[in-house]
Amino acid sequence: MFRLIGMISKKIYYEAENASDLNKWRLDNFTEDHHKKGGAATSYEAPEAMVIVKVKPIKSQKEYLNDLLDEGKFEEYRRITMGKSNRDIEIYGGGKDNPKLINRRKKIEKLFRQGITSIAEIADEVHVAISTVNHDFRVLRKTYPELRQKGARL
Repeated sequence: MFRLIGMISKKIYYEAENASDLNKWRLDNFTEDHHKKGGAATSYEAPEAMVIVKVKPIKSQKEYLNDLLDEGKFEEYRRITMGKSNRDIEIYGGGKDNPKLINRRKKIEKLFRQGITSIAEIADEVHVAISTVNHDFRVLRKTYPELRQKGARL
């Protein structure tokens, strides 16, 4: 969406979906053909100086975050939702500063991303119980929305 706005009065003269449509309207309304009056030129007579502005729709943060998820921009989603917190603790540790727990969840996530979707196979690779893998997936789904979207109901 584009708008033709007066520089001094801030009056909105015209709105259009394309800048080219807006420019065509501007030329149709503000140019005078002096050939009809016996002159030899065409002049541009606008009431004031104008500018073409692109209008961005205002969305709530929740709508914006949902759009990021729909577009697959997961890194930007995490950057916005997590802020400046410690990434490993927030994503893998659930607030616990336990390197063993963090590394186990990293391995589980890596195996899932490689295409292994069986809980039993993942538990065997990581050398933990199946219930532990289930619990780790519940924790990972909170931070990784793509695990929810892929149907990671393991």
